[in-house]
Amino acid sequence: MLEADWIRRVIDSFYDRARSDILIGYHFRNINDFGTHIPRIASFWDLQLLGKTEREISSPFDVMKAHLPLGIKRGELGRWLLLFRKTLKEEIEAHPQMQRLGEEWERKLAFFEGNFLRFFGL
Repeated sequence: MLEADWIRRVIDSFYDRARSDILIGYHFRNINDFGTHIPRIASFWDLQLLGKTEREISSPFDVMKAHLPLGIKRGELGRWLLLFRKTLKEEIEAHPQMQRLGEEWERKLAFFEGNFLRFFGL
């Protein structure tokens, strides 16, 4: 499996889980066009983890600004991270050859967690 394909698999698995989550699912159910949102998120993570993407990017990424209107609360961020890490762990177990990439993803999650906490004053 190619790394970019695995990244997309993790993203798809996470969003399937997140949309039905009792605590944070409402944020994801409000996304009108998952057909463009999911590939955009996959492109973002390709760039973070691989340094490049083969996917189309329609506009620059401004992660903090994009999430500002959501009014994210500290507990919601924590729940997002918990669900994402659970998904990531399951996908690493299913594809152990992606262990190194999964470890890098964990480092990136910690980095973005700090940025979100600071940016949103959480």
